[in-house]
Amino acid sequence: MKAPELDRILISRLRFIGDVVLTTPVIRALKRQYPEAGLYFLAESGPAAVLARNPYLEEVIVLPDELLPGRAVLTRCAAQVRFLRSLRKRRFDLSIDLFGNPRSALLTLATGARYRVGYDVRGRGRAYNVKIRRTESRRVLDAYLDAVRTIGVPVEDDRTEVHFSVEDAKWADSWLKARGIDGTRPIVALNPGASWPAKTWSAGRFAELAAGLTGELNAAVLLVAGPGQRDFMNVTDALTAHDCPVVHTDSLTRLAALIHRCRLYVSNDCGPMHIAVAVGTPTIGLFGPSRPEIWFPYSAEEGHVALQAETDNCCGRDFCIRSTPCIESISPRKVLDTAESLLGRSV
Repeated sequence: MKAPELDRILISRLRFIGDVVLTTPVIRALKRQYPEAGLYFLAESGPAAVLARNPYLEEVIVLPDELLPGRAVLTRCAAQVRFLRSLRKRRFDLSIDLFGNPRSALLTLATGARYRVGYDVRGRGRAYNVKIRRTESRRVLDAYLDAVRTIGVPVEDDRTEVHFSVEDAKWADSWLKARGIDGTRPIVALNPGASWPAKTWSAGRFAELAAGLTGELNAAVLLVAGPGQRDFMNVTDALTAHDCPVVHTDSLTRLAALIHRCRLYVSNDCGPMHIAVAVGTPTIGLFGPSRPEIWFPYSAEEGHVALQAETDNCCGRDFCIRSTPCIESISPRKVLDTAESLLGRSV
């Protein structure tokens, strides 16, 4: 397909911070091809926040909370009709659905866009008049980039990016200064939280890692608390026997600015892990049931390393059926040695 002429483009990926970060090469490729077009992005409020400073987007459209599961059926129906009408009034020429669930398919169809691009999923594929042609790559990043390749838009690179403002950077500097962290020691951030229990390296292992980072590598260690993770962070902080301040912020762009100040980020497989790579901070990703070849499309040459559970028979479930999750087979010593190597490279 030859790239069509377009004035207004909608990209949709409704859920999950990490997935939205992984769509940023799609945004950039479209802006290169259509520099004069208006680009819009549709997502739920949580992940939408990571695109708040993206310079290529005309607007980030937030799916109203009343349309999320758990609301009264009649309320959802009325709100959904209003929202669908508002999408259609925007007169998009192209709508790309990178999620492909029933709701996102309905939203794409409702735009009335001349080109409606999505995956040929049973039933839902009827919402799209341009089906995404998938390559053999297993990477989710390529599943997204295949959407623009399908419509004839060239992909020059697959680098992810998250932008933050000068005000966000000032907040990060002020946060570090208030805690006596001046950059004389390497700053390492740890993210012990994750969406699913089986993806979570234990608090005890993070505590052992924090002790090694401070004692052996003379690092200043921060603990990053994501939404709903504060209790877990407090437990981890108590176990370290070191002064590891906990980062609490509801702003993803502030968090991005703070992570940008770090020399290294160590994280379970979750949204902030992808933010860390996107702001250029060397990142160690810890993987249990999820597969790094799918979810960690990053280069070791740029300082990004995935460490995987050392087992050949992981159940692959989000809630592990074993007493000891597979991710626990990753030893703190292995992570510490990897951190030492990466910190040595970044001097």
